[in-house]
Amino acid sequence: MDYKKKIYILLAVGIFFLSTSGVLIKVATAPPLITAFYRMFFTVLILTPYFLIKHRADARYFLDYRPLLVGFLLAVHFILWISSIQYTDISNSVIFVALQPLFTIILEYLFAREDLKEGAVIGIVMAVIGSSIISIGDFYQLGDKLFGNFLALSAALFASSYLFIGRGVRKKLNYFPYLYILYTYAALFLAVGVYIFEIPFTGYGTNNYLIFLALALGPTIVGHSILNLAVRYLPTSIVSLSILGEPILTTFLAWLLLSEEIRMTTMFGGAFILGGIYLASVYNNHQNRKKERLQQSES
Repeated sequence: MDYKKKIYILLAVGIFFLSTSGVLIKVATAPPLITAFYRMFFTVLILTPYFLIKHRADARYFLDYRPLLVGFLLAVHFILWISSIQYTDISNSVIFVALQPLFTIILEYLFAREDLKEGAVIGIVMAVIGSSIISIGDFYQLGDKLFGNFLALSAALFASSYLFIGRGVRKKLNYFPYLYILYTYAALFLAVGVYIFEIPFTGYGTNNYLIFLALALGPTIVGHSILNLAVRYLPTSIVSLSILGEPILTTFLAWLLLSEEIRMTTMFGGAFILGGIYLASVYNNHQNRKKERLQQSES
């Protein structure tokens, strides 16, 4: 088996682990803020020995204000997304969170003076149509599922914000120390939130702590690490397409393991959203490669 086939198999494994997060969060009975805190806390705990051995010199970046800000945005992202699953279907939540690449394109247009080309605009319009279809399907539960959809949409916005703002730091740091510093600050901010809202840190039972550990090991460490590895060997468009499999697989797991109903409006709206995300992401990646080639030819 050649290395590319191995990378594709590894990528599929990574997407699977990413897809388990929604189901794990749904079965947890702890408050969302506690679930978010322990997910980050266990992640940092597991990664600390490797950071101290291999990347101790990068600890100086803890003093950079940008990782601090990005860690805060990541903490808010996790709170919003985990809370959304308490109010809406897992399928709705993961589909709305998947809108993050489109928010990133919009932020680049607004603040980085990146051109918003036709392909990206069509993708954004498709995503808006899909979001409207899902929301109309949930309208009969106005105070419940629509609120959960809004939380998931807000989580996508904060995810794109921390990715956008963190670009400058990522150019100076390798991926692992960057993520470690980011996760550490996110865990600290979440701990402060737990303290401010006077939520107990302990007393949630063995099952919940096992879920927290599973969230740290599976979706966070294994899933994101594999995606980072895959980007080095495969075209970005392929990885972007594979990431769109996450909400589809998560929805299937929720139906299979939790007997969660999948409504027609979610299926149709989700198809529009995922299609729009793919179209916009692929077009954006194509434009970025074109710009890089132009810069290289000029130099």
